[in-house]
Amino acid sequence: MRPSEAVQAQVRQLSFFCGAIFAGVGIFAAVVWYLLSSGVMPPQDLDLPPWLGTLLNATALVALVKAQFLPRILSKPGAGAGEEMLLAWHKRTTLVGFALREAAAFIALVGAMLTGQMAGAAMVVGLALFAMILAWPTSDRMGA
Repeated sequence: MRPSEAVQAQVRQLSFFCGAIFAGVGIFAAVVWYLLSSGVMPPQDLDLPPWLGTLLNATALVALVKAQFLPRILSKPGAGAGEEMLLAWHKRTTLVGFALREAAAFIALVGAMLTGQMAGAAMVVGLALFAMILAWPTSDRMGA
């Protein structure tokens, strides 16, 4: 069955916003990688404890897990709810979920800039981007 015009419009709109978030994470990761690999911004000058990067990566992983379970946390409208309520719920969970994934990636990247621990940050950013791809808005996910 072909999705309604409202569902198709929302998928287009959410794809635009989610694409911008995805691109923003990728660009920021590239900038951080360049700054650290070129030596333009040496993190050793800050003299921060080495466990700070691990703490920030762990915080980022918690945000990623919360984003994955967000559709269960924000309860879905009941069976009698109309298409408009279902679309509003889907838009809210999609945008908040992508924002949480973006925040997780940014927390890890800021930790990498502060401590120089790029390997852990790269893992978290990779997981965040992969989670974004898996959560990409489609009409099938909307259930409408």
